[in-house]
Amino acid sequence: EETSKARFARRNTGTMASGFGLRGGIGRCYPFFADYKECLKEETSKDGVVCFMQREDYFECLHNRREFTMVKMVNDQAAKLEKEKGEGSGGGGGGGDH
Repeated sequence: EETSKARFARRNTGTMASGFGLRGGIGRCYPFFADYKECLKEETSKDGVVCFMQREDYFECLHNRREFTMVKMVNDQAAKLEKEKGEGSGGGGGGGDH
């Protein structure tokens, strides 16, 4: 069965800036935009609380902030472990008779 994302994207590709990706077809973030737009049609609150998650997903697709933050955290942790590994391997404590 066709999902609502696919059905909406197929019907309404002209409603976003262009709706098309760099190599044709729909843009990579268009399904997120379509979900957000559908939610806004049913939004009842003025502050956008109901559609907050759809908005966040759309903005993450556009800007990748969460992804960049996670990559930075992973890289920082890897550097920290490498530094600790380098400090811990310097002489003493090994190779003697027990």
